[in-house]
Amino acid sequence: MIAITYTRSLMLQTLNITKLQTIAFMSIFSLLFGGCSKQPAGNFAISDKQLIVRGWSDTELRKIIGDFQQLYQDRLPPTFSTEVHAGDSGVLRITFPTDINPEFYCWLINYFQYPKSFDSKSRKILVAGRATISSDFLPANQSLIGKHITFYIPTNDKDYDVVFAQVEGQSYEYPFTSERWQRVQEPRLPVGVSDLK
Repeated sequence: MIAITYTRSLMLQTLNITKLQTIAFMSIFSLLFGGCSKQPAGNFAISDKQLIVRGWSDTELRKIIGDFQQLYQDRLPPTFSTEVHAGDSGVLRITFPTDINPEFYCWLINYFQYPKSFDSKSRKILVAGRATISSDFLPANQSLIGKHITFYIPTNDKDYDVVFAQVEGQSYEYPFTSERWQRVQEPRLPVGVSDLK
């Protein structure tokens, strides 16, 4: 009986050592090989944010901005404000004197494309966001801090709750369902977005 108890105790100790070794090995493996592709951060920082829109009139655009503010009035800061500047060929540029949270910025890009009180199907709407990356948040292999990034609604969008971005030739998507940036192979960049200035 003593021999059986001793053998069982020895087996349990060996099993515990094996578990610890496995955990240690997995941790080392993860440290060595898991760091090769950075996981995207949940929060992100961008600066110098502006939006460029073609397809809405100045009056329509201001109404869309007002609707957006009303829709998110309980979440937008009381200091939220925009300035609309007219450009060439019907292009309107929106800037944010008191800045805008990056998540709301992405939502506003989407809202300009799909406003609730306007029919956007009867005309061609182009929306582009331009900003500078201030923190590592994309699932990229190298830091992109200081690089310019373009945000847009992808061609043939069937989700209506996603924004794409492109930086250094690589495209990413930001589904509002997960609010996590993911790398994509197909940029789905609408014709004309690169020309918006």
